[in-house]
Amino acid sequence: MIFPGGKHHTKRVTLLVLGLFIIATTSLTFLGLASPGWLILLTAPIISVALVGRHAAYLTLTVSLLISISLGYLHSAGHLQTNTLNYDHHTENWLNWMVMTFALLFSGTACITLTEHLRTQWEASNIALYKQHDQMHALVEYAPEAILIYDMDLGCFITSNTRAEQILGYSREELMQAITPKISPPFQPDGRRSRAAVSTYLRQTLAGEFPVFEWQFENKNGDMLDCEVSLARLPPLDRKLIRASVVEISARKAEIKERAKIQEQLAVSQKLEAVGKLTGGVAHDFNNLLAVTLGNLELLRDEIDDEQHKQLIEKGIAATLRGSDLTRNMLAFARKASLEPSPIDINLVVQETKNWISRTLPATISVNTSLLDGLWLVEADPSATESALLNLILNAQDAMPNGGKLTIETANIIIDKNYIDARQEELPPGRYVMLAVSDTGEGIPPEIVPDIFEPFFSTKAPGGNSGLGLSMVHGFMRQSNGTVQVYSEPGIGTTFKLFFKVAASSSEADARPEAEPETTNHTARRILLAEDNASVLEVLIQTLQKAGYVVTAAPSGDAAKEIFEADPHFDLLITDIVMPGRLLGTGLAAELRSLAPDLPVIFMSGYASEAAVHGNGLRPEDIRLMKPVQRTDLFAAIQKALGQGTDSLDTGHG
Repeated sequence: MIFPGGKHHTKRVTLLVLGLFIIATTSLTFLGLASPGWLILLTAPIISVALVGRHAAYLTLTVSLLISISLGYLHSAGHLQTNTLNYDHHTENWLNWMVMTFALLFSGTACITLTEHLRTQWEASNIALYKQHDQMHALVEYAPEAILIYDMDLGCFITSNTRAEQILGYSREELMQAITPKISPPFQPDGRRSRAAVSTYLRQTLAGEFPVFEWQFENKNGDMLDCEVSLARLPPLDRKLIRASVVEISARKAEIKERAKIQEQLAVSQKLEAVGKLTGGVAHDFNNLLAVTLGNLELLRDEIDDEQHKQLIEKGIAATLRGSDLTRNMLAFARKASLEPSPIDINLVVQETKNWISRTLPATISVNTSLLDGLWLVEADPSATESALLNLILNAQDAMPNGGKLTIETANIIIDKNYIDARQEELPPGRYVMLAVSDTGEGIPPEIVPDIFEPFFSTKAPGGNSGLGLSMVHGFMRQSNGTVQVYSEPGIGTTFKLFFKVAASSSEADARPEAEPETTNHTARRILLAEDNASVLEVLIQTLQKAGYVVTAAPSGDAAKEIFEADPHFDLLITDIVMPGRLLGTGLAAELRSLAPDLPVIFMSGYASEAAVHGNGLRPEDIRLMKPVQRTDLFAAIQKALGQGTDSLDTGHG
């Protein structure tokens, strides 16, 4: 065993043992101090084995034996004399010296063996303790979490590892100062005082509990870190030592938040898909019913001269069109509405709307506008845009039953990076035009803000509205590659902001001319009409024949193909998209065009998503109409398809 001090230590022990030998020899030789002398000779090997080692002890014992034998011989031979009679009488017999020597030998050997055994055990215990200490140090030092040991009596940390330095930003020396640095903010995110909460957790730990909790730390740079902390009491129990294991969970919480956001987006997407399927199916059948009603009313109007009867018919037509608008609103929420986007100036839409809406609003509501000069053009459906603005104005009116101020603003907005709106929907970077409608009304309670865009959700009395207004606005904006946001404070007011994607072209949108019903005779124009709904088919036949077209009707795509193969001399194909049998409208168009490549086609559907299908027989120039179709739109589409209309006349949509 090597002790601190090295060679100097060995020299000091050697001198000590040598001095003991001299003292023992002198006392035994001249002073007659037999007991102390023998005790010293016996003690020297013990000191050697304890301080140097077994080999040094046996060397010391050998020297002690040589001293004993030499003194025995010298005294027995009479070469050494002593004045002590008892000692002289004792030393005259050499056998006594032999007994003393053997006693010294056995007792010294026994002492050396015992002491060596004790020393070996002590060394082994120390080595095991050092190994255990090194292992514990390695476990603490290289642990993935931060570990700190806090002494409650001292009021400071007494141990920390590298991970603690990395997380908190303080060195070990700084952490273990008498005054512990500030590593927690005054208050935790849940509103608790940090000091009071820590005291509670420490008391629980001293009572034998193992509290695990989330905690917010403040590092040396002042950044807040979300962590998970577990506490445990360490031995010895006469000291108040608390071990704190700290795991930073900022990344984990961000991942959980991101996962929740994705799940929310998925839920919204699934809900929209389900509602879209429902509304699309309803729209398909409902629009067929409306088409029958509208067509018959328009035919009946032409046959009646009585003005009162005509007024009743006009009211019926208006109600039918309102039913069609309700269906379109439902489809707008599901983002399946039939839109006809074109470059428009939002300022013009606002001005035109204000001109007539101001006369319908109560006198207690003042309308102000703040319209930006040089506003960019946007790509949107003009009618749907005006309808969305009207919905927001009417909502603002309902929010101000006692009067107030309504403000409409426009602005150019540039979004530099992907933007996630309040409904967790992404808005790509680019240029946008913002249309804001603000009121000074009652505001919206925060707990219902997430629900206001849901279909049929309304805070008004039953029968007050359909509950589709805002959902239609939201669906229209998302279908137009924009978004809608709401900002509201109860008692102060509400602002709805619409973000429109800027049009690729900055030119002014041309006004769409009104198409007048065709009354001329088109005996040379033959139309092949394919429609599976018998009522819709009958109305279309009467409408087209009355306009002078020669109509050949088919109840399915398969039947229409057989008719065309028998007589391919048709000027136009008008077909529904969804029909029973093998051939849908798109397939019918493709097969007929294989026989007559230049055949123009008009597609009709009550299911808007069907009309948005490209390919499979559809060409960019093909016209797509959504049922119910008014006569003016139908005749304008026929004119365009037959080459009689202008290029700017667009009754279809992309």
